[in-house]
Amino acid sequence: MPWLRAFTLGPALLASFVLTVVVCALPPAGLGLVAFVAAGGVLAVLAMGRLEEPAIAALTGSRPASAAELQAMGPVLADLGGRGVEVQALFVRRAQRATTPVAEAIGGRAVVITPGLVEATYRGGVTYAEVSAVIVHAVGRREVIRPRLEVAVLASTTPWRMVVSLFRGVGRAFAWLPFMRLAWTLRGVMGVICVVQSVAEGRAAAGLLGGGVMALTYLVPACGRAIEARTELSADELVLTLGFGPALAGLLARFGHPMSLERRQRLATVPDAPSRPRLHLVRS
Repeated sequence: MPWLRAFTLGPALLASFVLTVVVCALPPAGLGLVAFVAAGGVLAVLAMGRLEEPAIAALTGSRPASAAELQAMGPVLADLGGRGVEVQALFVRRAQRATTPVAEAIGGRAVVITPGLVEATYRGGVTYAEVSAVIVHAVGRREVIRPRLEVAVLASTTPWRMVVSLFRGVGRAFAWLPFMRLAWTLRGVMGVICVVQSVAEGRAAAGLLGGGVMALTYLVPACGRAIEARTELSADELVLTLGFGPALAGLLARFGHPMSLERRQRLATVPDAPSRPRLHLVRS
């Protein structure tokens, strides 16, 4: 897992640093230097564990749960606390998209949920067991990865994530053009041609750099899929341990979430004697 994380985070951190340097070089020299130093200072403060909650709210586009939302989620949080999963800081996203995670544990002390989950819980569209299963799964995913300096890393990779979102939007806008998917599929061939031609013309460094970037388009997604598979398996095990497996399986099936047969069978398993590990998300 550490090596897989390095392969996914390394390029994002490097690209974000380069983008930050480029952006800070655009204003007059004094302002650019001040902006660069200020950005470094903010990251240092986050790395020390300060200002986490405001940073989480800003980086995830969320806000602290209101009193009414806490009341609606109260039975769920109380049940989780009795099972050893203590959630002390609850955030609700300001906007919800199709790709927005329903629940996400972040920073070691917070859980970010969607307004749709709160609304469904209040109206009875989902059971308390199903909501608990979703939150436990989110906590389990983070416990598997155990990221260091999570909020600081999330903040430092913001420039890269913004660029990726921009390119994805452009790609979706032009996906209707003929041969676009074919061109992306054959990008490896183009990378090999780039390297061979550059070496033949005496520009080996530029060719190898281009080939390396092209290789990352294969390597980074592959590492991401491997991380996703491992975290999903371990998070499912925690859900099963706490007795929420059937509830999670039913919820995913009801909303049409794709699941393999192996995962369906795994979540349907009921442990004979569930234990209650202590997983804490508490304020320091």
